[in-house]
Amino acid sequence: MSEAFEVNFDGLIGPTHNYGGLSDGNLASAKNAGAVANPKEAALQGLEKMRLLHRAGLKQGFLPPLLRPNLAFLKQAGFSGTAEDIVKAATETPALLKASYSASSMWAANAATVSPSADTEDGKLHLTSANLSTMLHRSIEHPETTANLSAIFNDPSRFTVHDALPEHFDFSD
Repeated sequence: MSEAFEVNFDGLIGPTHNYGGLSDGNLASAKNAGAVANPKEAALQGLEKMRLLHRAGLKQGFLPPLLRPNLAFLKQAGFSGTAEDIVKAATETPALLKASYSASSMWAANAATVSPSADTEDGKLHLTSANLSTMLHRSIEHPETTANLSAIFNDPSRFTVHDALPEHFDFSD
């Protein structure tokens, strides 16, 4: 068995980063709702933080931003046509449009539940994507998160990536 070690993961901030005020009950989200965001500057700050941690000797990884707008979500909500048609029509429902553009996946701590290899019967590290079902904008992330985790942790002899649990209150992350 190889020696286990810890790796810090950060979410890389995507180009649709905005202050949408989408997290009900989150005071910082409410306070900053509608503020002007600078996605490029935020991404550069995030990369600099990762460099600092790496230089300090920590093992550092990152989760890529999710594809936004989430057209699959908007189609599931009833919109149809080309990508341009869908986004244009969705402007009539700002809450759905904001959710589809959300870059909240940058909060990597909420991406998955990690079961360390020392705690699992098969000796592998297990990752279960979070369903985040209590927040609309977060609840649509898990299919892409699972795909990203599967690409990053792609050695089946050491890792197992699981889909999110059912989207129900009893299983909420």
